Amino acid sequence: MAQALIRKLNENTLAAYRASAEAKGRSLEAELREVLERNQPMRPKDPDYLEALSKRLRATTLDGPGGTDSTPHIRWARDTNHGKLGGAGKPTG
Repeated sequence: MAQALIRKLNENTLAAYRASAEAKGRSLEAELREVLERNQPMRPKDPDYLEALSKRLRATTLDGPGGTDSTPHIRWARDTNHGKLGGAGKPTG
């Protein structure tokens, strides 16, 4: 495993992470590791992958200016509070 040393860290920042770690019952090191792992920068996507993804998505959308009619989806979301009110499954179409 790799290691990193961070110099000149603001004391208030470090204190906030210490408090967060203590509240979760873990070490400062474990807390910082979790934060770094969870917030990794996004890597650039492979152009070939993006082109293939775009083609797959276009294949699922109807041709023409309107594409797929979103009206049934909007009504379902409105009428069921996004499924929280126990409405039937998501609409098709």
